Amino acid sequence: MSFKILLLGASGLLGSQMDIACKNEKYFVLCPNHQTLDLENPKQLNQYFDEHPVDIVINCAAWSRVDDCEKPDLYPQSQCINGTAVGWLADICMRKDILLIHFSTDYVFNGRKQGYYNETDSVDPVNAYGRTKLMGEQQLMQTHSKYYLIRTSWLFGCGGNNFVKTIVHLLKTRPQIQVVNDQWGSPTATVDLAVWTMRFLKEKPPFGIYHFSNSGYTNWYEFAREIQNQICEFQAEIQPISSALFKRPAARPANSQFDLSKLQKVFHDSPRHWRAALSDYLSKEDFH
Repeated sequence: MSFKILLLGASGLLGSQMDIACKNEKYFVLCPNHQTLDLENPKQLNQYFDEHPVDIVINCAAWSRVDDCEKPDLYPQSQCINGTAVGWLADICMRKDILLIHFSTDYVFNGRKQGYYNETDSVDPVNAYGRTKLMGEQQLMQTHSKYYLIRTSWLFGCGGNNFVKTIVHLLKTRPQIQVVNDQWGSPTATVDLAVWTMRFLKEKPPFGIYHFSNSGYTNWYEFAREIQNQICEFQAEIQPISSALFKRPAARPANSQFDLSKLQKVFHDSPRHWRAALSDYLSKEDFH
């Protein structure tokens, strides 16, 4: 079946991979830029949907600069894009009977749980970014019923800045770097998330919330060590450091490990391990 898809945020880290995945499936994809479709303008949003009928909306648009969300002058815009605008999209999709796929984050959790977070665990964000993303989740669930809300974590991939690219740059330019070793989670390759999102469209599991990441868990320090091990080129020293000593404006959850059992049950399959996804990514990017 061929779908007509509106892809929001197509120029971003996740959106650029989603665009490739949609076109690989031969779907017709609309990718308006910010000038054509401003998510902060509800009148323009409604007009665009009236003029461009679609079957599905995939919302990859987000304000993802976590520390900037803590700034009082920037928080209103992040709240609008991550929260209020999701409600506007959900309302339009509800009225026009459009499937909405929206992406959220592990940062809706406080990170204090022992073990893995599943889709029904209580949410309690510890930073402003997490609060804006939670607002988007709530707006969606209160407004629309035909949705897939996919929470993901620790994204890396082609098409934008990410932790892997940052670590490679630091390994190339510094003799020593420090990386926190007390925040645990699941790295996620954007190419894998995009491919699995296409499976949601084709296999049509029940609507609702799903957690998605690559299989396996690690901390940021061990993630950086694995990047260095796979490149085998830059021998800078990587030192572990606690979050308490690595000061940043926004707090981060100490534990973001996802329980993937709901995803595995409906698809009878599991995402590949994050180390395999990392190897694939490193082979495609020119880091030399």
